[in-house]
Amino acid sequence: MALAPELYETPASSLDTFVAHWVQPTQEWKERVLEVGGAVEKFLREEHFQREHGLDQEVRMLKVVKVGSLGNGTGPRGCTEVELVVFPSCFHSFREGASLHHAVLQLIRRRAWRSRDLLALGLENASVVQGVPDTLIFTFWSWRMQEAITVSIVPAYKALGPSVANAQPLPPAIYDDLIKAKGNPGHFSPSFCELQRNFVKHRPTKLKSLVRLVKHWYLQAHHPGPRGPHPQCG
Repeated sequence: MALAPELYETPASSLDTFVAHWVQPTQEWKERVLEVGGAVEKFLREEHFQREHGLDQEVRMLKVVKVGSLGNGTGPRGCTEVELVVFPSCFHSFREGASLHHAVLQLIRRRAWRSRDLLALGLENASVVQGVPDTLIFTFWSWRMQEAITVSIVPAYKALGPSVANAQPLPPAIYDDLIKAKGNPGHFSPSFCELQRNFVKHRPTKLKSLVRLVKHWYLQAHHPGPRGPHPQCG
């Protein structure tokens, strides 16, 4: 297999070709990663989570949104992470979303180990990772790609209602509720994930290619492996 040319040696007139040959995901990659992500989405949509971990009601996921690089169409070649935001039926406010966040993560985690479909796809690990907010990470081993595929899940309060329009200003009540919830910076960001995703998703392909190119450059410049820092790291 031919080695990719150095990005900083590629003239501007050849960048489109560079992106097409070295940065855009291959069809095989897309199919495999999306197969795993789609299986997790189906599991979340169809599962009825029982009353456990301090929850006094059955929980369903009202909506599952694919976000991140895959969600907005800017995933570079080699990216094996699927990011999902779920909106549980038990979240009726920002405060309730914060107080029940861990309970929902544990519900999903426990139920995943009973899913034959996820186990058949190669589910190897399901763990809660601390962050802002905390995230449930599923790890699948893909024998076809000879590497792990991860699916991250974050539950959030569905503050924007049934439909999301980028051009429409948000109702003032949403900001009032957000301020009163007094969450840590970034904790409630997933509630607005559809706005964030759509901002890029519906942009021209040329812009998405530019975003992919920047991600490719960052990986080359800041994560060069054992060879040491890339000359363009600065």
